[in-house]
Amino acid sequence: MSIFGKKHKVDYCGNKLDYKNAKDEYRAGQRVTLYYWMIATDTDYTFWLDGAELSRDYDVKKGFVLSFIMPDHDVALHCSSSNSMLRETPKNSMGE
Repeated sequence: MSIFGKKHKVDYCGNKLDYKNAKDEYRAGQRVTLYYWMIATDTDYTFWLDGAELSRDYDVKKGFVLSFIMPDHDVALHCSSSNSMLRETPKNSMGE
């Protein structure tokens, strides 16, 4: 018998191939470690996880290292990126 609970799904929001060693399911209580390797220059990345606390680190050879403990329910892992070379244009006093 496994020390971990029932398996639950991770929804990678259509980007599963961007995460090295990503699986569809993990057992509740299992530590999940993923490597996000699809990194572009001059780009800022934000990661968040619906349903559990997400830790983020960076490894020069592997990319972003994301880890969490799989809760006893399905989760969704999100990533958004933005061009860090674009300047924000300040709004004028009219809000335009």
